[in-house]
Amino acid sequence: MTHPIDLKTIIKTSETLLSLPDICFQLKRIVDDPDSSADDLAKLIVKDPALTARLLKLVNSAIYYFPRQVSSLKHAITLVGTQQLYILALATSATAIIRSVEDVQIELETLWKHSVYSAVIAEKIATQKGLDKESLFVAGLLGNIGTLAVVKYDPEITLKAITPKESNQLPWQREEEVLGFTMAEAGASLLDAWGLPDEIIAPIRYHHSPMYAKAFLKSSCALNIATRMASGILKEEQSQEHNFLEIIDEYALTMLEISEEELVSIQAQAEEIGPEMLNIFTS
Repeated sequence: MTHPIDLKTIIKTSETLLSLPDICFQLKRIVDDPDSSADDLAKLIVKDPALTARLLKLVNSAIYYFPRQVSSLKHAITLVGTQQLYILALATSATAIIRSVEDVQIELETLWKHSVYSAVIAEKIATQKGLDKESLFVAGLLGNIGTLAVVKYDPEITLKAITPKESNQLPWQREEEVLGFTMAEAGASLLDAWGLPDEIIAPIRYHHSPMYAKAFLKSSCALNIATRMASGILKEEQSQEHNFLEIIDEYALTMLEISEEELVSIQAQAEEIGPEMLNIFTS
């Protein structure tokens, strides 16, 4: 079957339309430099007041539950770690791009809420199961960026791809049918072009079918669960007929050994923390 648009063309176009700010690449150079220090990272970040404020809000949020207020970036780096703070910086920068997208024919606010709730749930699963919580938090936040890349390229085909032809057709099945790829694959390809680490890209690419993830298998399983649970929380806003809690991949649940009681607890935490996270990234 011939599809109307090519993924490589979309990504090439999106690198211009949706691009990371220079500070992210500067941060990466510091993180990758064995001779750099926490001071070097802090000195660069403080040059961007908005980024600094959001990072401190994140570190002081319910994601970490530190007993005392963290008031300086240097302290935050000491507590969280250089690599972890870099990943959080990527999240705040990339989400600013997502929030700035305008003039598209899809419901961006609901898409954004889904990203935030996916991030919160993924982080909670990671914490319980000993996975990389910062990377999974960012994977949740950026999990829908593929939809933005495609809609910026061709709004009409995007509307067709996100509108199921039949009531029992799952969203990613419709995307594959119309586009020849899923929005998750588009997002992973864009993030790969940005040079983001594999621990963020792989879960996004494989979260619809985590059993195919050779690397970061458990993280892909965690994102599968997180995105379905987020859709369940936002079911009314998304106008979806599916019960997404029933289509969480059984393989994912088995691999992570998550019980129904744990899912109930994680959902309750997400419903409590979600509004705080939305406020951090939109204020």
